[in-house]
Amino acid sequence: MKKSLFALIPALAMVFLISSCSKEDTTPTNSTPTGTWVGTGQYGIGPGNPTYAFTLNFKANGTIDIVGNNNAAIDNATGTWTMVQDSVRAYYTYLSGSAFYTLSGKFSSASNVMVGTIGLGTSTTGTGTFSVTRQ
Repeated sequence: MKKSLFALIPALAMVFLISSCSKEDTTPTNSTPTGTWVGTGQYGIGPGNPTYAFTLNFKANGTIDIVGNNNAAIDNATGTWTMVQDSVRAYYTYLSGSAFYTLSGKFSSASNVMVGTIGLGTSTTGTGTFSVTRQ
């Protein structure tokens, strides 16, 4: 009888030890850029060009709102966005104009920073650059 009790004690200790361990965090990563990203944009692609405030609001329905320096119509744009492999593409126009722009940024669900380029029309380069951080 004593041998049975001594054999049972290590088994019970093992059960308590295993059940007391916490599980790993299984919080899913955000696999899309949905949400608000804040940073700066730059007119032109060379060093020393003027920079400005740049906020991207990627909505779950595939639309995007862009707010620039002064939150005035000249700095605000709306459009749509899509994922192309590991890049985000946004197609938008500013509220005060008719020119069409395309933004392309590298997206990773493991990173809170997105860096990319802006082009006129369907080009993704040539007009400017941006760097934003997920809020």
